Amino acid sequence: MATVLPIIDFGPFLDPEASLDAKKNVAFELDRACRDVGFFYLKNHGIPLEMMKAMLDGAREFFETASPEEKKRIALKKTAEGGDNARGWLEVHKPDAGSHEAVDFYRPVEATGPPYITGMGPNKWPSTPAHFKKLSETYIEKVTTLGNSVMEAFAMGLGVDADIFLSRIDKAFWNLRILGYEGRKSKTKENAGIGEHTDFGILTFLLTDSTKNSLQVLDKSGEWIWADPVEGCYVCNIGDMLSEWTRNAYKSTLHRVCHNSDSLRISIPLFFDPNWDAFISPVLPPANGESDEKTRGIRYSETFIRSVEKPLWRDPLTPPDSS
Repeated sequence: MATVLPIIDFGPFLDPEASLDAKKNVAFELDRACRDVGFFYLKNHGIPLEMMKAMLDGAREFFETASPEEKKRIALKKTAEGGDNARGWLEVHKPDAGSHEAVDFYRPVEATGPPYITGMGPNKWPSTPAHFKKLSETYIEKVTTLGNSVMEAFAMGLGVDADIFLSRIDKAFWNLRILGYEGRKSKTKENAGIGEHTDFGILTFLLTDSTKNSLQVLDKSGEWIWADPVEGCYVCNIGDMLSEWTRNAYKSTLHRVCHNSDSLRISIPLFFDPNWDAFISPVLPPANGESDEKTRGIRYSETFIRSVEKPLWRDPLTPPDSS
């Protein structure tokens, strides 16, 4: 029997008048979902539905109406070309992994280039639509606040001190990505989508339009299941960093996009990640018989640079044999 992704009502955890037992019930539901499949729907999350719709409408307007000249102006560039390998617009055409176009924005930093370190350049906001930058900044603030609350719930479910998480996400190096998967009536021959992968950060909040049969998740039995949008909900999934943080108790699950609709699909993930300089090591003790490696852990900035420069879903920005 195929896995069904749980729908978790986060309202009680956000309600200041809710009882501790009500909050614990939410935390334990999240804990179970993260251990069983690593994906879940989140409802009653506090993000206004009209804002979610405005984000989707704005992204659609960009992909449908922005000129080639505007896209070129905000194109992602390698560090050798004056960019930072990460921020900006790009278009991907890979026969084995699928095609799409995207624009990536990250937490603003004090840029000291060019040349820039990977990820340390300025964001490149489109002018189409004109209000999208302001809207996105408000949206990001709300979703990152939600991210902090979800991390508190994770801590409660795990039975660990929430400060261990919160002290490493107070300057979360978030990544907002807007994606457009072309309709099948379009001219390119590649499948629209992204090949199977896990996310490398902590937690992803995925907002999509109503298109069904696009996002697939690999369940425990090895079966690909559809994670269709549920109105008013985020699709959330665990990333590799949180898997490391919980000593693999929480699952970083393979997923992919296989878009076959005739219409353009809009997808807006916000990748909620640790502080740039955060060192992530397990908060849980080793299981019986497991060695406790004193040196185990991950520096987020190193993981970010490696993942961006040699991603699984597009050509690497640096040669495969480079360090």
